[in-house]
Formats: sequence, C-alpha cells, structure tokens
Amino acid sequence: MIHFPLSTKTVLRRQAWCIKIFVTLLMIGTGITGCSENSGATKEKGAEQGKQEGSQETQQPGSAGSRPVPVAFVEVAPTQIQYTEKLPGRVVSYRIAEIRPQVSGIIQARFFEEGSFVEQGEQLYQIDPARYQADLEVAQANLENAQATVNNALAIVGRYETLADINALSEQEFDNAKMELKQAQASVSQAEAEVKTAKINLAYTKVYAPISGFISPSSVTKGALVTQQQQEALATIRQLDPVFVDLSQSVGDAQQLKARLIESRIEERDDQEFEVSLFFAESGEPYPYKGKLDATDLAVDQQTGAIRLRSVFPNPDNLLLPGLFVRASIEDLSSSEALVVPQQSVTIGEGGKQHVWVIDKKDKVSKRAIQTGVAYEDKWVIEDGLQPGERVVVEGTMTLKDGAPVKPEKFSSQNQSDNNRGKPAKEAQQSGQAL
Repeated sequence: MIHFPLSTKTVLRRQAWCIKIFVTLLMIGTGITGCSENSGATKEKGAEQGKQEGSQETQQPGSAGSRPVPVAFVEVAPTQIQYTEKLPGRVVSYRIAEIRPQVSGIIQARFFEEGSFVEQGEQLYQIDPARYQADLEVAQANLENAQATVNNALAIVGRYETLADINALSEQEFDNAKMELKQAQASVSQAEAEVKTAKINLAYTKVYAPISGFISPSSVTKGALVTQQQQEALATIRQLDPVFVDLSQSVGDAQQLKARLIESRIEERDDQEFEVSLFFAESGEPYPYKGKLDATDLAVDQQTGAIRLRSVFPNPDNLLLPGLFVRASIEDLSSSEALVVPQQSVTIGEGGKQHVWVIDKKDKVSKRAIQTGVAYEDKWVIEDGLQPGERVVVEGTMTLKDGAPVKPEKFSSQNQSDNNRGKPAKEAQQSGQAL
C-alpha cells in the first residue's frame, strides 16, 4: 500500500473533531453520576422519614394505630395468710448427765464402750470397795455394841423398878438408870445411821448410768485415782430422743405471736399448741418430723434483745446432734387477712423502689408504686399502694408503657405451667429451623 502525506489543513481539522468528541463524552459521564447520587439521597431521605413516622406511632400508645398488648392479671383481694418466719436456733440435749464419783478411790474397771448407747441403771465404773467394806463392818460392830448396851440398860431399869416399888432404892438411882437406857437407845439409832451411810458409800463404788443415752469418751482409765465430787466428769450421757431446739426471736418481730404465747402460758391453756417445722441450716432441707413449742422465756435477753422459744422434736434417727445450727418456722403464729400479689408481678426499679402495673376500667395500664411486707409462699404481702378489686398485671409487663391499651386475661397457675412447658418446645423448633 502506498501512503500519501496529508496536508497540514487536513491534520488540523481532524484534531478539532477529536477534541469535540472528548468534551461531549466527558459531559455525558458527569450528568449520569449526578443523577445516581440524587436518586440515592432521595431514597435515604424517604426511608428516614418512614422510620420517624413509625417511631412516632410507637411512642403514641393511645393512638388509633397502636394495638392492645395481651397481658395476664390477678385481681387483688384479701387473703387469709399465716406468717411462718424462719427463726435461728440450736439443738440442745433433752437430758444431760455428767458422771462424777461420789466416793474417792481407784478405778478398778470400766464396763461401757465409749460412744455407745447405755441404759439407765447400767454399771459404768467400779471403784475399789475395800475401804468402804471395812467401814461398813465397823459400823455394824458399833451397832451390835449399842444394842448390847440397850439390853443391859433395860435389865437394870427392870430390877430398879421392883426395888423402887418397895422403897428399897432411891429415886435418884432409878432416874439415872432410866437415863442410861435412853442414851443406849440413842446410841443404837446412831449406829444404825452409820451402818446405812457405810452401805451407801459402798454402793457408790459402783457407778451407774442415771439416764439412758449416748455416753461420751471416758476421761479416766483403769487405775486412775478419783475423788469425791471432783470437778472433772468421768463421762457425759446425753439423751437425744427427743431433743430440744432453742429458737431466738427478736423483740421487734412477731409481736402478736409473743402476746399469744405469753397469754397461753399465763392462763395455762392446754389446747394452745404451736406446731414447729425444722430446716437444716446448711442444706435447707426440711427435717422429716414435726415438733411443738414447749416453753418460752417471758423475759428479754439484755445482751441479744431477743426472747428464747424452746421446742421439742422427736429424733429417732439421731439426725439432730447437740449444738447443731438449724432454722425453724412456727406454724399458726399469726393468722390474718392481707392483700397479696404474685412476686413476679412486682418490679424493682432504681433505688430499690417497687412498683406494679395496674389495669384501669378502660383496659389501660399505669405504673403504681407499692410497699411490700413479708413474703408468703410465692407472693408478696402488700402494705401500701393497692386496694381490693384492682387488677395487677402478672405476665406481659416487659413492653408496657403508661397509658398503653392492653388485652387482659385472668392469670392462673395452670396457664403459667402450660407456658413453661411450651417454651422449651418452641425453642427447640426455632433451633431446628435455624439448622
């Protein structure tokens, strides 16, 4: 192919056309970008306006567009309740016997197994009886001597009486004879008492169990010297069936209880009995046997500011040991009418303030501040803030706002059980759908 050289005029014309085409393409690209940006801004503005309108509708629960929230409620009514406050206490042995020797001597033998159960009257120790056997023999000899003296004095008085009748004897001698007879008789009585004392001391060399119960380890061994009425006990026996449980009740609590207890004690009424339930302090498990209130102190302890309540419990399995810390509740302490609501209906806000949601006659809810007292079963006793006949929301309180319309349905424990059973199934279905 043969190329002919272009003229200068033709070259300049082509360059001008290229510049025009480039400028036109640049202007078209700029216009398309501006249109897309305006369109995105318009869409974002529209979405934001939609959110604002939706939030305004949500913030106006009383408007025509808001839907009633389904809730479950209970109607407040006076209920007969019984306060069963758990009181602290300790287990005390029903009977305690500290074994001490009543005579001095050497321990010859020990007849019990330490820590075992011993019966009343069972021999525990044997103290060397040789000395006390000798004392008994001496006392018996003295008694025989005194009896012989009495026999001789009787014979003398008999002879002197015959002589006194014929005036062959002075009255002074006859009176002396009668006096000696009385002295001899007194010596016999004294000798008899000495024999009895010697027998008692000899019997004390055998140490017996005064009560039935579990005996502690022995503090002495065979061959040890013990003394009469020594301070240290040889062993201790504790009766553990039944046992006492001493409870402590503060003066400021249960005034009505103390008044009823004091009244029953003063009037000595046998029909006034209070049943006591016991709980182990560590595990909180209930004790399988019921007890009863046995005695109360009618005075306040100045150091603790409390009164002592003593109850009695059967202990056939020896689960209650002396010194064990327990808690107990006295049944039928104070029975009265009170307003109660389920504990799940009470919400605790800032500063520990308590409130509930109350439904008015137009089926709209409002937040109400209340004051609760003690707990009764799974409910709170209301002291202030509610009146009989008012409806309190129990379920569905999470999304409520003041003045919001609701769709009330009466609450029942059966509905709560159904909801609890249906919740795991629903969660399992949702997890299956997710998988």
